[in-house]
Amino acid sequence: MTEGFNSFLGLNFMQKGRGIIRQLSSHYRSGSSSLGKEFFTPCLKYCSEYQRAVGYFSSKALISWLEVLPRFATESIIIRLLISPALSDEDQKALKKALNEEDRQQLRRVSSDRLIKEILEDVSLSSSSKNVKIRVQLFAWMVAHDYLILQFAFPEHIEQPGIFHEKIGIFHFPWGDRVAFTGSANESEHGYERNYESIDVYRSWVTGDEERVRIKQEQFEEAWSARVVGLKVLPLSPESATLIRSQAPNEKPVITPKNGFSLPAVKEKLDGYEHQSEKSLNHIRVEHQWQHQDEAVAKFLAVKHGILEMATGTGKTRTAIKALTALDEQGQINGIIISTDGTDLLDQWRKEIEAWAIKRPQPYRVLRHFAQHHELGEFALNPRRAVLVISREQLASLFSRLEPARKKQLIIVHDEVHGLGSPSLQSQLAGQHQAFGYRLGLSATPEREYDQTGTQFIFDEIGEVFFEFGLKEAIERGILCEFDYVPLTYPLTDGDRQRLRQVYAKCSARKREGKPMTQQELWTELARVYKTAEKKPEVFADFLRQNPHIIESAIIFVEDKAYGETILKTLHSYTHRYRTYYAEDDRRNLVDFAKGKIDCLVTCHRISQGIDIRNLKNIILFSSARARLESIQRIGRCLRSDPNFLDKRATVIDFVRSAEDDESKFNADDDRCIWLSELSQIKRVG
Repeated sequence: MTEGFNSFLGLNFMQKGRGIIRQLSSHYRSGSSSLGKEFFTPCLKYCSEYQRAVGYFSSKALISWLEVLPRFATESIIIRLLISPALSDEDQKALKKALNEEDRQQLRRVSSDRLIKEILEDVSLSSSSKNVKIRVQLFAWMVAHDYLILQFAFPEHIEQPGIFHEKIGIFHFPWGDRVAFTGSANESEHGYERNYESIDVYRSWVTGDEERVRIKQEQFEEAWSARVVGLKVLPLSPESATLIRSQAPNEKPVITPKNGFSLPAVKEKLDGYEHQSEKSLNHIRVEHQWQHQDEAVAKFLAVKHGILEMATGTGKTRTAIKALTALDEQGQINGIIISTDGTDLLDQWRKEIEAWAIKRPQPYRVLRHFAQHHELGEFALNPRRAVLVISREQLASLFSRLEPARKKQLIIVHDEVHGLGSPSLQSQLAGQHQAFGYRLGLSATPEREYDQTGTQFIFDEIGEVFFEFGLKEAIERGILCEFDYVPLTYPLTDGDRQRLRQVYAKCSARKREGKPMTQQELWTELARVYKTAEKKPEVFADFLRQNPHIIESAIIFVEDKAYGETILKTLHSYTHRYRTYYAEDDRRNLVDFAKGKIDCLVTCHRISQGIDIRNLKNIILFSSARARLESIQRIGRCLRSDPNFLDKRATVIDFVRSAEDDESKFNADDDRCIWLSELSQIKRVG
């Protein structure tokens, strides 16, 4: 009932918002109307994204603009803000005298960095009100957590500043409407209450306004992506980003009626979950829930090397960082290597470790060597007080450049350590980990299915499993939520059976040629037939007709993009709020899903591991591997507790082959069904 009530509240909120937004006028002017109450306040309350390009900003002007931030209803809103720092006379003269583009770029960077420093460093108790100070803290928190994305615009010809003078704003709403506006208004209290201001408003649902909304959207996108002639656009510099993160509070500042802002009560934040200690009983319960992390750290400090086997969502990352903290405080390490696979996971580690590194008594530098980042050499030359986040495939290059004596003072952390056992890494890295003072592997299941050699290689390089904490224990303690398991039975078609016969024919042919298929190869090819069974989409469509809510906050795992296309056709009949997330797709789709801007994501393997999406409720498994590792990672995505929905209960939809279809003795479906059915019976204890 609670889940249904929450869903009703969300729907009711959107329905109410749509009714209010659809009453907006085409023009607002001070005196005859209140820009704040009648336009900005409802738009800011109900929008899902706000794109704003404004003119010249001093630090005081930006602080004034920050009055807009507490008007946003939830964390899921994204703000993209494009501003032009106000240039002093000296800045303008220096830009005119600059002889080349490199010098001009440096001057632009200096002016934008100065704006950030003035905001963060000049706001003190003696000079600013509590309201302003906490407003700036909220600004820092939102930038640090990617809710506010800031860029700086500079006209190339300083004597013609009007090129970026027009103010443009676009509100996006979750039900599909858009509202664009232009004019002189500022969202601050001065801007829309005290000054004489006016704006023109264009509404996507109004005939005649659609084209103007589209034009304003294009104008913003062109400016944001630096495609406007005569305009230079710079993102937030790494130095400013680091400064902001160092000033950002651990918890999001919240609004109170008394002063507009206040910091929330002290909370314990463990592995991304917030638990407020309002009563001593709750405090004790929280300590009990997470005591396994401290136990794991104590064991690791004793053994110095080995594998931490913990279920997805139970805090492997947080436990590893606790271990780093202890080792740093004891002076046992002076450098850190963190390695894993995949840009998403590497970047998530970068964010986590950066927040930790800059708050150490002696801060660590954080370097990256993955995707477009190439800082391996800098770390190899001087790893002292440095963290290197590096893709696993680049480790051989790093190891060859590190001096043996320095390795003794380093710790190497392998996240998703099962990836270390690949044949290519075995040949490149055999015997090279033992030189490090500390070695820590993290995984939900370190064993590699069908690959005992690779599994043994991991144990030889990193060490044996020294601590285990599984799904059962996590659900019982309330760290992971309880879930319902719904197996959908599907039959094989004649086409499926023909494909199975082709696999067996291939197996026989290979045997006659003296090149027999391994058991793993046979199982893999048979499994592909079952994963792409022709009847599954039809079975799912039948289920969806009776249970349309299942695609709200859901990830659908399919075998490949082609199979996913058949699912998209079904989804389109129920919602437009879905996206795909394949290898070539924009990472923004994942970000939008995590922030609740879209309901459903269709993917293959990209988010099977490592990504924290706490609001995810449902997993739909069109494709499941025989190996339990993949299933643990996938269901673990939706079992994570959500502090905004304490009564969350997840659902796992699975596809199980009909008992009548017994052409193959290979039946991983039955094994998985029994296992997940048993897990779904586990209840929280206490």
